[in-house]
Amino acid sequence: MPLLSILACEMLEDELVYVLSKDLEIKHLFVVENRNSFRFIQKLKSENLKPFVFSSDRIYPLVSESNRSSPDVLMRMFSKIPVFRQICDLLNRKKQQELTVVVNLLRKDLHSDIDNLQSEVYLNAREISKISDGILLFYGKCGYSSEKVQNDLQKLHCPVYFLRDDERNIVDDCVSVALGGNEIYTKTMLLGNGKGAIYATPMWLSSMNETDYRSTASYQSVSKYLDSPMYSLLFKINNQNYKDNNFHRNASKFATLFDMEIINTDGTMDVAINSYMEAKTSIYKNMEC
Repeated sequence: MPLLSILACEMLEDELVYVLSKDLEIKHLFVVENRNSFRFIQKLKSENLKPFVFSSDRIYPLVSESNRSSPDVLMRMFSKIPVFRQICDLLNRKKQQELTVVVNLLRKDLHSDIDNLQSEVYLNAREISKISDGILLFYGKCGYSSEKVQNDLQKLHCPVYFLRDDERNIVDDCVSVALGGNEIYTKTMLLGNGKGAIYATPMWLSSMNETDYRSTASYQSVSKYLDSPMYSLLFKINNQNYKDNNFHRNASKFATLFDMEIINTDGTMDVAINSYMEAKTSIYKNMEC
C-alpha cells in the first residue's frame, strides 16, 4: 500500500484538514503526537476522520511494519491457482489504490528563526523518508529556501513534492497558499496602493485568544511591522472551509488593536488540493513501475 508522508506547518492546518477530508482512498491516517497536534486532531475528527495518534518514536516503526508486511499466506497460495489468479490480481490492484498517510505537523512559531525552521523541516523529512514512498512538504519556500536544504531534500530516500500554484511555481509562503498562488498574491499586494499590509488567516490570528497577546510569538514576529504607521491594512482572507469560528472576531480585534482597515479578500483551497493530488498520483505511478 502506497505511503504518503506530509510534513506540514501548523499555519496550514485548515488546508491540510480540508484535503484529507476529501480523499476517500485513505485507508490509514496516522498523526505524529506533539504539543501542537491536539487542535489538528480535533479538526480531523470533526470531519469524521479517525487518525491513529502516536509519538514519533512509536509511529514510524508501527507504520513501517504494517505497511511493508508480506502478502497474506492464503493470497499467495491462491494466486498460484489459475482460476483464482485474476481475482488475486484485482485485489492487489485495489490495495495499491488505497493510501496510508502520515502527518507530522510542526509548530508555527518556528518561523521566528528561519535557519532553525529549515533545519527542523529537513531533519524531520530525513527521518520520515525512511518509511515513505513520497513526502509532501506543506510549506512555502520559507521552509526550505536555502540552497543547501533544497539539495539535501533531493538526496532523501524518496521523492519530495512541493506546494505549487497553477503556473507550476512553488508558493512563496502560507499567504500564497491561502490566496491561490504567487501571481494572485502579487495582485493582492497591489490593492494596498503602496501601504503596508498584514495578511490574515484563522491560523495566523489564532493567538489572539491568548490572554496576553503581546507576549506571544505571533505578536513578536510582526511587531516590527506593526510599530510602523505604514502598516495600516489588514487583508482578511475569507474561505468557507476554514474551521475557526473566532476568525471574524479575531480579525476585528486585531484591526482595532493596531488601528488597521480591514480589506476582505477571497481565499481558495486550490493550491493545497491540487498539490496533494499531484503528489498522490505520482506515488501511484511510481508503484506501478
